[in-house]
Amino acid sequence: MQKITALLLCLLAQPVLAAMSLDKIIVHLNDQPNSREDVLVTNPDQETLYLQTEIYRVDNPGMPNENRVRVVDPKEFKLLVSPARAVIGSGEKKRFRLMSLEQNLEREKVYRVTFKPVVGDVKTDRSALKVLVAYQILVFVQPEDGMYHIAVENHGGEWQLVNNGNVNVEVGDVQHCLSDDSCKPLAVKGRLYAGASLPIDEKVSGGYLRLQVRGRISEEVRLPL
Repeated sequence: MQKITALLLCLLAQPVLAAMSLDKIIVHLNDQPNSREDVLVTNPDQETLYLQTEIYRVDNPGMPNENRVRVVDPKEFKLLVSPARAVIGSGEKKRFRLMSLEQNLEREKVYRVTFKPVVGDVKTDRSALKVLVAYQILVFVQPEDGMYHIAVENHGGEWQLVNNGNVNVEVGDVQHCLSDDSCKPLAVKGRLYAGASLPIDEKVSGGYLRLQVRGRISEEVRLPL
């Protein structure tokens, strides 16, 4: 009888989703004093949203030894989020301001900011499971004169795309072209951080690579092989 009762309780439990939406998931800041941008968080749910933020510094982004470090020491805060916590009522919106204290950078700094719901009261006359879904945004703090510089290099007979610049760039729609009318798509895409590389797993020879890239602007790049 106890097993049946437990099963019925599980069936009666209704999941309650702590929902929210963000107006952006990528933020670009520069290394000038008090560079800032707002992220608008909306609570479309019927339940009140209790929200807190967490800041992570990304060391060696895009490298094999990439590491995400939670920033908790006030002396290490180079990126500020205000407010750090908020209560957002049903159907309401709240602006969170991101402000950088970084200055005179030689290479961009990368952060991840988590917007994390925390448990509040669940108003229901049934057993309830509250599902908490966190969102994380990418924050790039870039030198004022920051530029990406994509090149194609051959190492040990293997081709790869490298970024010799000091800011990241998003790479997509890469094609190997023997001529303007003879191109084959390659399975190469992703965010290419400064100093990092993307392998080209397919065999290519001659002609050039045609890439669609997106930093703060979108453009086409051609790289001879």
